Amino acid sequence: MRRLIAILVASLFTLVVSTGVAAAHAKLESMTPTDGSSMAAPPTKVILTFNEPVGSNGTQVQVKSPSGTNVANGDAEVVDNTVTQPVGAMIEAGKYTVEARVVSADGHPITISGAFTVTHAGHPATQPAGTPAAPEGNGNVVTIVAMCLVMLVVVALAIVIVRRRPAD
Repeated sequence: MRRLIAILVASLFTLVVSTGVAAAHAKLESMTPTDGSSMAAPPTKVILTFNEPVGSNGTQVQVKSPSGTNVANGDAEVVDNTVTQPVGAMIEAGKYTVEARVVSADGHPITISGAFTVTHAGHPATQPAGTPAAPEGNGNVVTIVAMCLVMLVVVALAIVIVRRRPAD
C-alpha cells in the first residue's frame, strides 16, 4: 500500500512539473537570414523557427526595406514551429527589418524583431544559405506525457479505491 501511495505522489509531482513547461510561451530559436547577418544577394523568404508549435491565426510577418517599404510577399506559411514568409524584390541595399507577431500554443501573442543587411541591390533573389527543410510533425511531446501521467494517476486511484472496500 505504501508503494502505491509513493507511486501516486511521484506521478502527481511529475504531472505538476511537466505542466509548467507546457504553459511556457513560444520563444524564437532561429531566424533565416540570421539576425544581424549581411549578405550580397537578397533572400527569397524569411524563416522563423520557434521552440514549440505556433498558431497560424493572427500570424503576421513584415519585412521592411531600408526606406520602410514592406517587401513581404503574400501570407506567411505556418507549419508546426516554423513560420515562412516569402519576400518580393529587394531592390535597395541596406538594413532590412523583420517584425513578426505569432500566437503561442498557450494562446499568448508573441512579438519578435530582427534585421539583416543586403549589401548589393538589384541582385536576383536567392535561397538563404543553410535554409532548413520543412520539419516533420512530431506532436507536442509534453502534452502526450502529461496525458499519460493523468491516466496513470486515475488507474492508481482506482486501485486504491478498490483495495479499500471492506470485505464481506
